Amino acid sequence: MPFMLLRRHVIAAGLAAGALFIAAPAFAQDAVIPARPFVAEPIVHPIPKTAAPMRIGIIGSGNIGGTLGELWAKAGHQVMFSDRDPALAQAQAKRLPGTRVGTGEEAIAYGEAIFIAVPYGAWPAVAKQYGAALRGKIVMEPTNLNLQRDGAAAEAEIKAAGSTGAAVAAHLPGVRLVRVFNATGYTDFAKQAARPVPWMGIPLAASDAAALAIATRLVTDIGFDAVPVPGGLAASAKFELRGPASGVKTAAELRTALGL
Repeated sequence: MPFMLLRRHVIAAGLAAGALFIAAPAFAQDAVIPARPFVAEPIVHPIPKTAAPMRIGIIGSGNIGGTLGELWAKAGHQVMFSDRDPALAQAQAKRLPGTRVGTGEEAIAYGEAIFIAVPYGAWPAVAKQYGAALRGKIVMEPTNLNLQRDGAAAEAEIKAAGSTGAAVAAHLPGVRLVRVFNATGYTDFAKQAARPVPWMGIPLAASDAAALAIATRLVTDIGFDAVPVPGGLAASAKFELRGPASGVKTAAELRTALGL
């Protein structure tokens, strides 16, 4: 099948392959970072409705951004999707009635809180394009290093910073950063959200107390037990992926694993 016909077919087919072929980027990456195909993981349990809806802007509408956006939308929050592939953001909004789609700049302006789900190697380009607009904003991020994708230089940068969260923060001066939703995969978030108690625990850390409080509420709103880890953003080093906090754990199990 000719490439352009195949591309149209994939986009029309929608969600499962929306990220396979990338349109003109919403931000110019310093290096080409392949996108993973988006796979919609069914939300297993009913999500309770929040009594205090917020506007949430999402940058990066793939597996984790799409899944968390869906959970927040089901909880009654107002969600705007954006992505470097505009077709993917549009597909997310189409499958989730009541959500919106926009550019990255529009998602930042729209959101009272921002969720940025991009590969680690994309942060320099994200900071270059959106850094000024993000100043003063509450930004939640779940980034994990993929050595094959992001390279040895990224690994060295994280080691020098002391944690992935601190390394991301170095790209975003003036941003109220919260490290969260990084300790397991998106399929677990879809399957475990609002499960019968005890809920799944979610560790999070931030140096801004008000940002941490809002992120804690947004975690709880979608049916998880938030476990704030004291010690500021640097404390996120305790719950890096593949560490003792990884995987599906209750809040009590997390606190034991983290020595809290």
